[in-house]
Amino acid sequence: MSIQRISERIDKDRLQTLSNSLLQSDIGFVTNWCCDPIGPVNRNFVTGGVYRISGMTDIGEGVSRSWSFILKVVNADPKRDDPAHYNYWRREIMVYDSELLRNLPANITTPECFAIDEKDDGSVWLWLEDMTHEPRQWEWKDYAFVTEKLGEFQSAYLLGKPLPEFQWVNRQWMRSWINECYLYRYVPDKKNKEILLADKRVAAIINQFTLLEASISDWLIALENLPKTFAHQDFYEQNIMLNIDQQQEGKLTLIDWQFASISGIGEDLGRFLGLSVSRGQVPIEQFKEYRELFMSSYIKGIRRAGWLGDENLPRLGCLAAFALRSIWEVPKLLKKLEQDPDSPESLQLMFITEQQMEAAIEVERLRMNSMLSKG
Repeated sequence: MSIQRISERIDKDRLQTLSNSLLQSDIGFVTNWCCDPIGPVNRNFVTGGVYRISGMTDIGEGVSRSWSFILKVVNADPKRDDPAHYNYWRREIMVYDSELLRNLPANITTPECFAIDEKDDGSVWLWLEDMTHEPRQWEWKDYAFVTEKLGEFQSAYLLGKPLPEFQWVNRQWMRSWINECYLYRYVPDKKNKEILLADKRVAAIINQFTLLEASISDWLIALENLPKTFAHQDFYEQNIMLNIDQQQEGKLTLIDWQFASISGIGEDLGRFLGLSVSRGQVPIEQFKEYRELFMSSYIKGIRRAGWLGDENLPRLGCLAAFALRSIWEVPKLLKKLEQDPDSPESLQLMFITEQQMEAAIEVERLRMNSMLSKG
């Protein structure tokens, strides 16, 4: 939704009510305000835009105070109207309208939701707290801190904290996401596939990917049999609000709970690794070092919190979640190679999918070892 359109739809009386509540004033009068987009105006199928609404309020006796909110517009989507869908359009609305976020482990904080407005066009507006953070390029130590805190957070549920029982919290997130990927995947025709297979690197990726696809059903069963924890499923730099004060307190602030799920141990970590490398946050030339950092820091977090289970279980969850991103990225690679095989995007995707295929081999080893140990 455009800035002009969203600005026209914001009611000044509503702003005055919200800002007065935030400023704890009964007589405040909004003197000016503005609307600025945060990130892309249209982010995905259900997010219609995220905006910072800020302004000044006269609270009497010549005193003015500033205020700001984050306004998230959620679009109704009949194709994603089932709570079993990984991107169920009302999920984040339900998250903020419940007590779920108030009962998270102590090391996780979230924005306060000040109001939920159901609009005539079917969209829903979430008026959220504008959280303080420091936008910057993450360093090695930041990834170590964040993955350790993720481990601490998720270990609480492994150690007995009750999992959310809300019907709208997804319980088969990865299965639903894969089903959606298949609706949009690119499939090269026979002639183009033959050309692609002439390249040995591409052929190796396609051959291993074919084996992975044949095992997807078994992989999903393995993931769904892992120890369960509460998961964010969109845990990556953009949704993690780092600031020095909170880091010193050992806390994380997480935003965007649209994908909230009950998932296997390590799944969130694998998604984080995959998103970070695909978005260019983790340098591909240091991928293996970062992969080990993610894993070792996460395990450090769950161990510190007191979980003493088999560390191959979070490793299986992490590597499977990372490798399964290939369901989206291998078809994307094949299309890029047809268009421009020497482009930086094609070369980066080639490397990433090779790492996913390496992870797939390790997942199979871990999965088979797990089956043998149970047998």
